[in-house]
Amino acid sequence: MAPWAIGEVGDREDALARTIERARERIPFYRDLHAGVESRRLADLPTFSKADLRPYGLFPLSGAPLADAHRVCATSGTTGPRLFIGYSRRDWEERAAARLAHRARYAEFGPGDVMLNLLGYGLWVGGPALDLMANASGAGLVPAGPGGVDRVFSWLEELPITGLAATPSFMRLLVEKATAEGVDPGAWSLRVGFIGGEPASRALREQVIAAFGGGFRWQELYGSTESIGPILGFGSAATPFGGRLLLDTDEFIVELLAVDRDEPVEPGELGEITVTTPFAEFSPLLRYRTRDLTRLAPDGGDEGFPAVTPLVGRVDDAIKVRGALVYPTVIEEVALRHLAPGAEFRIEVDRDPGSFDELTVVVEHEGADAELDELRTELREATVIRVEVRPVPFGTFERFAGKAKRVIDRRPAD
Repeated sequence: MAPWAIGEVGDREDALARTIERARERIPFYRDLHAGVESRRLADLPTFSKADLRPYGLFPLSGAPLADAHRVCATSGTTGPRLFIGYSRRDWEERAAARLAHRARYAEFGPGDVMLNLLGYGLWVGGPALDLMANASGAGLVPAGPGGVDRVFSWLEELPITGLAATPSFMRLLVEKATAEGVDPGAWSLRVGFIGGEPASRALREQVIAAFGGGFRWQELYGSTESIGPILGFGSAATPFGGRLLLDTDEFIVELLAVDRDEPVEPGELGEITVTTPFAEFSPLLRYRTRDLTRLAPDGGDEGFPAVTPLVGRVDDAIKVRGALVYPTVIEEVALRHLAPGAEFRIEVDRDPGSFDELTVVVEHEGADAELDELRTELREATVIRVEVRPVPFGTFERFAGKAKRVIDRRPAD
């Protein structure tokens, strides 16, 4: 069966109807959300986001006793209380494993390869999911977990590591250390990185791929705890610097909906990725708004899956400045085109009493003021507001091995 287009249910209508019936019967959240809704037609169901789940306890989507869970993971809690998600054995060992094995094959990774997994374990889904990928693909596995860049640097020099699972921020740290020590990462065995957990600019991707000699493959993985890990989407090999993201509409029903209403957006319009899992057993999603924003790719995708443009940002992450919504990923894309390799930046938002909001991009920069003028101009064009740029010495800011935290909002709560 060919994967379906955005918004299509296809021949999964019966599976979806069973999942809806089971959810309404066993999960109080859905029983309340669907109160008065008899239809099992997808478009007739209300949407929801993580914020709607908070009154329903730690396991708001669980359709079975916790003792029946094969595995439990949790969200990070950065946008509210942690959400715990349970998976059945079939959810994890069959469905997730099959999708992760597909991603490994797509990246030409498998038997004879060795993966160094630097993602988090415990309640985090990233570490266990990439372990599962290595196992399902037939590759060797070094489950290191997160840690300092020094030890990873030595392992990559001494061990036959061919695959690395990490965040974009860690890849940036790795290249920065290699540059500082005059080491050529292209001499290592590493040839593919399974990278996710946060957005990554084209400039960063270009920097990493160039550092590894151009043959290195940046294989983006996209997903969440709610979607049973990073299996919702993956970067297209046709656009190695991040031009397209392929959404797995074989496993999921995916819609792009308007932020303010439960209607699909027109082609080219910004939409929120909304997910339904017709096959999930333990914690089904029925029109779950991920808060991630994107657009359909102009060509629609030609690799068997529908394609969308790189994520613009999250609904929750948008910064409202003088009535305009500014997405940090847009600022990052512009800033990194002008900064030296390894340089960091921060986004600061302030408001003096009785005055307007001020957005300042503080950059590590040592060079001509003309370069900052160009950066300032491009930032204003990209955000459609006035943006100040302030330089600081190289090395001023903390480096992140995990997800980067670059926004400092000092405005008083209204």
